[in-house]
Amino acid sequence: MAAADGVPYPYVFLLLGVAALVFALARRRRREPPDLRPPGSFDVPSRDPRQELERLLLEIQDLSREHIAKLDTKIRLLNQLLLDCDRKKAELEALLGKSTSSPAPRPANPLHDQVYTLRDAGQDVAAICQATGLEKGEVELILGLRRPDSRI
Repeated sequence: MAAADGVPYPYVFLLLGVAALVFALARRRRREPPDLRPPGSFDVPSRDPRQELERLLLEIQDLSREHIAKLDTKIRLLNQLLLDCDRKKAELEALLGKSTSSPAPRPANPLHDQVYTLRDAGQDVAAICQATGLEKGEVELILGLRRPDSRI
């Protein structure tokens, strides 16, 4: 089964289908209105750029608060896991007959101690930032690292 010029019928149909598709796409493209926006513009309705920036800033602040909360949760979980590991280590040492002394204390960070002291004195985060020269996020992180049982 071949066409009159020696090309098989399936190829003729395939060629006709491709030609019809190209023709349909060309007609559709002619019907679409041209894009009249200048290059580099966005699909944002005409709003005040200042309002748009303020909205974006609020979104960024909300996202950062959300991520900080997630990180604080993970830090607390890690601290709890460290305490569990210390307890298990002491149990294993007791079972093996080694000394049951408490684990060696981690070296204290004087900057952390200063932040904790200021917080215990009733200072808020802004006052602690001013006194220590740290950023707000750093102070909040240090306060989040504090073990609950270490408060006086």
